[in-house]
Amino acid sequence: MGRKNVQKRRYKDQLIRDRYVVKLLVYFQNNGICNFSMSDLAKDFQISKTTLYNHFESKEEMIDKALAYKLEVIGEYESVLENITLSYSERYRKSMLFFCVQSFDVSSVLLKEIKAEYPNLWLKVQKFQKNVFQNLLSYYKIGIEIGVFSNEANPFLLSLSDQQFFESLSQKNIFENEDLDVVSVFNHHYNVRFNGILK
Repeated sequence: MGRKNVQKRRYKDQLIRDRYVVKLLVYFQNNGICNFSMSDLAKDFQISKTTLYNHFESKEEMIDKALAYKLEVIGEYESVLENITLSYSERYRKSMLFFCVQSFDVSSVLLKEIKAEYPNLWLKVQKFQKNVFQNLLSYYKIGIEIGVFSNEANPFLLSLSDQQFFESLSQKNIFENEDLDVVSVFNHHYNVRFNGILK
């Protein structure tokens, strides 16, 4: 006789699950994803392992949901970048400041761990990054067409330099060593981008 196939009963309360997803995100940002156990996690959350397994089937699902939530939050920049009630430069300033603040707590270590341990989840990060690049490329192209930016500006290179700037934000220790916070770092990037450095 074989083993009976037992269907696990899972909680349906999406609100409770969403709260755990937020807590998971904070936990992974602080501790990484490589060396955590369900016991440690349950202890940190002050719940039982059974409760965790009632909401998530596996560690990978936990990481997947936490990552998806973070990308969704960061992705809210898009609605501001496309907000035509703002001036063209203000659309960039507000949307990219939001993007940077929301991205700043995602460390390069966590990103490397996701890339190394969960390549299928890393594809979601790459897709998101590609979408950000395309949105900025479109923003700069339209800005050139309507005369906001010089015809000599290269939208591809502008988008690429933005992307490189965003990637540098994950190296938080560099900025902390210089006593710089994410807002001052972004403001410098924005001022150089839109005002230049020449007197």
